[in-house]
Amino acid sequence: MSSGEIECSNTLEDELDQALPSQAFIYRPIRQRVYSLLLEDCQDVASTCPAVKEWFVYPGNPLRHPDLVRPLQMSVPGGTPSLKILWLNQEPEMQVRRLDTLLACFNLSSSREELQAVESPFQALCCLLIYLFVQVDTLCLEDLHAFIAQALCLQGKSTSQLVNLQRSRLTKFHNLKAVVCKACMKENRRITGRAHWGSHHAGRWGRQGSGYHRTGSGYSRSSQGQPWRDQGPGSRQYEHDQWRRY
Repeated sequence: MSSGEIECSNTLEDELDQALPSQAFIYRPIRQRVYSLLLEDCQDVASTCPAVKEWFVYPGNPLRHPDLVRPLQMSVPGGTPSLKILWLNQEPEMQVRRLDTLLACFNLSSSREELQAVESPFQALCCLLIYLFVQVDTLCLEDLHAFIAQALCLQGKSTSQLVNLQRSRLTKFHNLKAVVCKACMKENRRITGRAHWGSHHAGRWGRQGSGYHRTGSGYSRSSQGQPWRDQGPGSRQYEHDQWRRY
């Protein structure tokens, strides 16, 4: 980042599964806010900060040219703190500033009350899941279960230990699930089970062009301003937040 350039030249994504957008696009608004934190010398982010050169793998990008991505200003209570203060200051009140900055990166300040009650090792997890499920409407309740279960159950556990996990873990599982679902509801995103999702979406997805569209009473992704269908490779500048919510 000291040279204003970042690369992520590998991916585990399925290029043929175009209903699932690339992580390069999903997390770009978060990266843009982080850039504004890292490039703190810019007083007016929109006009004076140089564009960051991103070399990210996604379908159709031959990586001949970087995407030029401009930072996005964050809305942090009391103003955006400097990176040095966030990193080095150990005063108790700085923990509050760190949480505020984390929420601002994900644009989740409206869910501060719920996330503040989550123990710190899982706050970042909940932020990530809320953001991900609001952005990707093809993810369902079973996916959420898998993400949370992995975070809770797989840390240093052998197969035999996993078989005999106490249902004490179940309480924490449901608590984290409730936090994520409640925050997503604030963004008008109701996470439903695969069976329910399938009954409502069966026959309504059709492959058109480079992405999926809902037909009939549904909506197309492109109509929501979600950029993963239209953003191809090349030296483009991303100055504005082009996402449905973030």
